[in-house]
Amino acid sequence: MLDTPYLYLFLNLATISIPLLRSFEPRVDFAGKWKALFPAIIVVGVFFITWDSIFTQKGVWGFNDRYLTGIELMHLPLGEWLFFITVPYACVFIYEVLNYFWPKNTWFNDKSENISLILISVSIVIGIYYHDLSYTFWTFIFLATFIAYMHYFAKAEWLGNFYRAYLVALIGFFAINGVLTGTGIEEEVVWYNERQFIGLRIGTIPFEDIFYGMLLIMMNVWLFEAFKEKWYRPKSK
Repeated sequence: MLDTPYLYLFLNLATISIPLLRSFEPRVDFAGKWKALFPAIIVVGVFFITWDSIFTQKGVWGFNDRYLTGIELMHLPLGEWLFFITVPYACVFIYEVLNYFWPKNTWFNDKSENISLILISVSIVIGIYYHDLSYTFWTFIFLATFIAYMHYFAKAEWLGNFYRAYLVALIGFFAINGVLTGTGIEEEVVWYNERQFIGLRIGTIPFEDIFYGMLLIMMNVWLFEAFKEKWYRPKSK
């Protein structure tokens, strides 16, 4: 089953299947928030698809035709386009479920400032030190800039909840991204140019992917929260 041109599509389906099926449960009512979710996914997707396409053309990473359908747009396979829909959908779903069932997120909220400062500092150091590695540099510089904006200027109150949700989401991340990068299959679905990232891997997953994913999901949560505030805010009498 894994040696198929539909593998990337299967992985996208596996990512979104349970969150999508559970979206209609009345308690969390995630489907009722699609009006805020899908615009967020689209806007953030434009940024990441553009970044992805540029890096693919420059040979920073690429895709193995063995596991692809052959449908391609902007040098990116269909599975990659779907990745920027299914992964944010699943992760924002996790974020909302945790917020609903465990609203008192005391530890992460109390430590949110410290976590943000550590991530900003470490990201800046790594980005500058590895400035000659495209994937490493841009991932950590973008992440440091965005967290700094969220913390210092937007003063996002949801950061603690986001850090909690992303930690939980990493369980699925390691499973799905592990297969994408070669775990359990003969060749990787997504390959990386060894001269464009640090070279440190967790299993088969490049270290940078964890923080690339963090930026992707944080940007989605940011716009999701903004659109919820705009469209779902109770109207004053």
